[in-house]
Amino acid sequence: MLAFHWYRPVLSFLWISPHVLLLAPAVVLWKRRLYCEFPVFFAYVLYEIAEFILLFTLYSLPIVTREQYKYAYCATLMISIVLRFGVIDEVSRGLFRGSQVLRLSARRALQCVTGLLLILGVLLAVYAPGDYSAKWYVGVAVVNRGAAMVQSGLLLALLLYSRFLGLSWRRPALGIALGLAVLTSADLATFALRAAFTSELAKDIVNLLMTGTYFVCVLIWIGYLLLPEPKPASIAVLPHDEVETWNTEFQRLLRAKD
Repeated sequence: MLAFHWYRPVLSFLWISPHVLLLAPAVVLWKRRLYCEFPVFFAYVLYEIAEFILLFTLYSLPIVTREQYKYAYCATLMISIVLRFGVIDEVSRGLFRGSQVLRLSARRALQCVTGLLLILGVLLAVYAPGDYSAKWYVGVAVVNRGAAMVQSGLLLALLLYSRFLGLSWRRPALGIALGLAVLTSADLATFALRAAFTSELAKDIVNLLMTGTYFVCVLIWIGYLLLPEPKPASIAVLPHDEVETWNTEFQRLLRAKD
């Protein structure tokens, strides 16, 4: 285990500070009325703050057992996973606003994937070996890992579509997608690291990596939300006489073809 005299303070700082900084995106979304355009992301930000307050309170109370804290953590994590899918759906609808087919396809894919993950988690929880608490914990872990894989893949696809298909992002939407992509990718990386390295030292380093990544994600959201919106390109208006000239020449061309 890492030295206690600096590991605990650093871990506490990386756990507390991002959730305090989440107040900034919430305020910006409210003041700029962006919560009308991104209501699910706004709800996700508020939920993450409330979730932290609940878990930190339970963690600080000596009467709360480790098992009780684990149940609360798993319950709040499941809600967070569902909200992340909602944020991805919200961002994809904005990105594919000009294409009804792509928008409906993305939405149906998200709904199917969310349902399959929930069913898979319940089945694994029921048939997993061990006592009741161990079963549910295994089920939630499987759902979390599967959700991270699907979410990171969907977000990567959205970012690639916007690049290769020339789809235009609004700056806040790009920041939301980018921050969430970093967060879900870090989730996947921590699952792999925990499976490969089982020592106490490795677990401590992975914990610091995960909390530090969340800190970076919050900074990305704050940065993109605070950036001013790009001004739309001005459309040159042709003078009336020039429009009439073009119209006359076009009619002459049509008569010549007849």
